[in-house]
Amino acid sequence: PKPAIETTLWSIEWGIAELVNHPEIQQKLRNELDTILGPGVQVTEPDTYKLPYLQAVVKETLRLRMAIPLLVPHMNLNDAKLAGYDIPAESKILVNAWFLANNPKQWKRPEEFRPERFLEEEANVEANGNDFRYLPFGVGRRSCPGIILALPILGITLGRLVQNFELMPPVGQAKLDTSEKGGQFSLHILKHSTIIAKPRVF
Repeated sequence: PKPAIETTLWSIEWGIAELVNHPEIQQKLRNELDTILGPGVQVTEPDTYKLPYLQAVVKETLRLRMAIPLLVPHMNLNDAKLAGYDIPAESKILVNAWFLANNPKQWKRPEEFRPERFLEEEANVEANGNDFRYLPFGVGRRSCPGIILALPILGITLGRLVQNFELMPPVGQAKLDTSEKGGQFSLHILKHSTIIAKPRVF
């Protein structure tokens, strides 16, 4: 469906912007791709599972720049109690998943784009909802089915870009502007930039 394509596109834009703004992360990812696959060997979906740093870059993009920060609204059909709170029937329920993934009491330096966190202190956290602090696709029966499409697309797209190009900000700019633009439920980049993609020579 269209929303799944749009949110994946927004995440790709965020991933590119963060890689441009963090050349050391971009180079570390390139080194992993060249070492594990070989220079010029194009990454495919099965490869993404043996590229831990690529997976960490994808996870960190989805953590810091969550496309749907309040997830999709839900409604309870019946009166409910949760943690001592009464929730009347037909309440609209919004989960601030972005805050859960950026709460400084739960995450080490959450304001930083640092893929290493998913290889170090958060090595067991996955995007499938196995940890309630990190729910980019929701969790349970109402989680986003697009996870099976979005994760490979993000990995392949970002991986191939980094494999084949050095991604740099426009001439005269040190970094891209990563100001955020919020829609009704979405979070995407405010200003689109034309980046420099310098082809690599193998």
